[in-house]
Amino acid sequence: MSLIKQLALLGLLALAGCGWHSVYGTMGDNGDKVAANLNNIAIANIADRNGQMLRNDLMDRLYGKERPEHPRYTLTVKLTYSTEDLGILANATATRSLMNMQADYIMTGPDGKDVLRGAAHSVASFDRLDQMYATVASQDDAYNRTIHEVSEQIVNRLSLYFSERQ
Repeated sequence: MSLIKQLALLGLLALAGCGWHSVYGTMGDNGDKVAANLNNIAIANIADRNGQMLRNDLMDRLYGKERPEHPRYTLTVKLTYSTEDLGILANATATRSLMNMQADYIMTGPDGKDVLRGAAHSVASFDRLDQMYATVASQDDAYNRTIHEVSEQIVNRLSLYFSERQ
């Protein structure tokens, strides 16, 4: 057996002995419990269009089956975003912009107390072109990318929270 294969095997054995387990995997029923807990979170309304898009993305990721009838947890998200111009030309027009999106979230438990607080952050850049429609389309794509990334970060953190509690 080559040295690389031996090292890889040794690394896998060490990983198995450290208590590592997959969050969604088929090892035991941990993945089912995490999914059931994720499906038991109500998502409060989030202000403005981007907030609605984030909420829809979160619902798509959290609700594997259907919306919960009597959720145990409530997720509240406050979304803030800003756009900063980059690539300023001599005539003071911007050719590129940077979008920052920050989502501060709180998950409250059945007793109304906060059980998890966190923040998710994403940055995307987009071009400012001579054609207005192209700039709007580019900006919308940047919003979609940041919303998707923020949603993914929130769901990953919620999954880890429930996985660690098992």
